[in-house]
Amino acid sequence: MMIGGALFVLLLAIVIIWIAVRGLLARSHLQTARAEIAALGRVVLAGDGSSDVQLRTRIDAIRQNTAAARKLTGDPLWAVVGHVPAVGCPVRSVRSMAVAVDRVIADGRTSLGDMGSVLDLSSLRNGTTIGVDRIAAARPAVEAAQNAITRFHQRLETIPDCGLIGRTFGLSTARLDAVKSAGQLERAAGTLSLTTRLVPPMMGIDGTRRYLLVVQNPAESRATGGIIGGFGLLTVTDGRFELDRISGNGHLPGGSTQPVPAMRLPSELESLYGPAEPTRVWANANLTPHYPTVGRFYTALYQAGTGVHVDGTITVDPTTLAYLLAATRPAVLPDGRVVTADKLVELVESRVYAEISYVQQRDDFFATVGRSVYDAVASGGGSTPKLLAALSRAASEGRLLVSSNHPDEQLLIEPTVLGGALADVDGPYLAVVTQNAAASKLDYWLRRSTDYRSVRRPDGSADVTITVRIGNAAPNGLSEYVRNRSDHPGPGQSAPPRGNPDAQNLLLLSVYTGEGSGLQSATLDGLPVVLRRGTERGHPLFSTSLPVDRGQTRTLVLRVWEPVAKPILLLRPQPLVAPEPVTVSGVRLVTPWSQKNPD
Repeated sequence: MMIGGALFVLLLAIVIIWIAVRGLLARSHLQTARAEIAALGRVVLAGDGSSDVQLRTRIDAIRQNTAAARKLTGDPLWAVVGHVPAVGCPVRSVRSMAVAVDRVIADGRTSLGDMGSVLDLSSLRNGTTIGVDRIAAARPAVEAAQNAITRFHQRLETIPDCGLIGRTFGLSTARLDAVKSAGQLERAAGTLSLTTRLVPPMMGIDGTRRYLLVVQNPAESRATGGIIGGFGLLTVTDGRFELDRISGNGHLPGGSTQPVPAMRLPSELESLYGPAEPTRVWANANLTPHYPTVGRFYTALYQAGTGVHVDGTITVDPTTLAYLLAATRPAVLPDGRVVTADKLVELVESRVYAEISYVQQRDDFFATVGRSVYDAVASGGGSTPKLLAALSRAASEGRLLVSSNHPDEQLLIEPTVLGGALADVDGPYLAVVTQNAAASKLDYWLRRSTDYRSVRRPDGSADVTITVRIGNAAPNGLSEYVRNRSDHPGPGQSAPPRGNPDAQNLLLLSVYTGEGSGLQSATLDGLPVVLRRGTERGHPLFSTSLPVDRGQTRTLVLRVWEPVAKPILLLRPQPLVAPEPVTVSGVRLVTPWSQKNPD
């Protein structure tokens, strides 16, 4: 009897050691595979010049590890132990992860390998020409890979973490890491899939496309960045770019204010923006933060003023142009002056107003700088991955925006970072917007910070405190053009002295909150304040005119009730000259276009 018991204990020990050793070996292979999959995701997003052969070699290395892990967890003894209470859960979960990872590589090996032609970014660009035919040809492989990765992600999410025993053996952490990596890879594949669907037609593979290129100037702020400071017509034929008719805003088609509206203002925007006439006045076309609407206004104004049909709009700002110069080479003006990336923003948003007094000369200078920057970027200098990284950074900051007048394309663009939409979603939401209300250029010295604090109520709603601080860092000695005050003081307001010598700024400050939220109270500099209320795309918005003296910081505090206390706050950023610090408490901060599923 004792011998039988000893044999049983010995056999049990052997089984435990066998399972433990094979489990550790399988985990090692899975960790190696996970690291390689994460690296593959970065390749898909950024491109590293990988050829089809190099990409397949990398995928084969992953497959060797996943196949080894699957084999190690697939013997009969492992299957038997998987049915043992408590211990069986982590055994089954490890096996499920090994199978899921191996299957996605097996399913997607061919399609992932075929993506090398489109991931080799360096060879996709030749000067101002993009290989759109190669991008189009890669679409089937990219979509097949995306489908395989999506199935993989879904399988991982169904694998249990096995509670306490899973946490004890590190299974929960491994599962969360695997799900996170799969999610990142799925988003990367989704981005690449969208690229193969959008880029070829938008870059003229089926015929010439024309886009209105708008350069906004945040020195006079607007909801999407700044007023239109310059523009040009970007023509694309079979991936080849040409930029013509570059002009400053002194040559806006139809004049800065057109004789009649270029299009009818949507009725839901009439109460918010009607008096500013955004479909007549170029400078007011982007008072709304919803860029799809701004794109329609811009194209309508351009077509009314020129008779030229355009296929969409592309909006950038000087900071975007500086990012592109940093990725290529400095711009050289016709007089030999060299403009480097770190000097461009200051030059065109501030110093130019001190160096050039006459409006027409300044307008011509803006056009000259624009042409020189385009020539520098189009020269073929710099690597394509660096250029794409510069564009990606600008897009993530809301500085690069795109719209299409082709409905099927606009539908795909709108929810992305390039679409710049004021998202129509439920849950906690925040968009802080400052707009210059006096036609000055003082917003170059605007300094803004925002704090968002959420406290959950027992009923699942939340009390939110939003604190917005606006400062005016304008120095002495600014020109009268920069200090301009074209506004008329409202009731109870007094105008600054003639010429505005103290550089008092005047802003319209608006705060957008989540759908269904309600304002409980508001203070300005510690005193109660009455805010104008409105709604845009389902979001309540609260606004006030805000004079800000030089050296002054003004503080607006809103106390808001949010109907659902979700753990995520969707932030719609506004591109400013100086980056805005945003702090949060009680929630996690994301931008609307970075979350596929905000829940």
